[in-house]
Amino acid sequence: MKKLIWNKHTKLVLKHVAGWLCIAMGVVMLVTPGQGILTILIGVFLLADHIPMFGRLKEWLRHKFPKLFEYVHHHGENLRIRFHRTDES
Repeated sequence: MKKLIWNKHTKLVLKHVAGWLCIAMGVVMLVTPGQGILTILIGVFLLADHIPMFGRLKEWLRHKFPKLFEYVHHHGENLRIRFHRTDES
């Protein structure tokens, strides 16, 4: 089996697929049991760097809830440091 090439385009496509899938699943969870709004927000945050409307929503949330935003950002940075690979083997 051919190894998947992890370049910036592959990561971008996977990020878009994951973001839009989270948004779609969140909409379904609004009418069924589940955390619909949270799942939609996860999708919005995944796509915020690439879709201007979602970027504006992310900035509005940052100004509306600064303590929550900093808490999430801090834990996200800790996870990124913990799971970042320094060697490319």
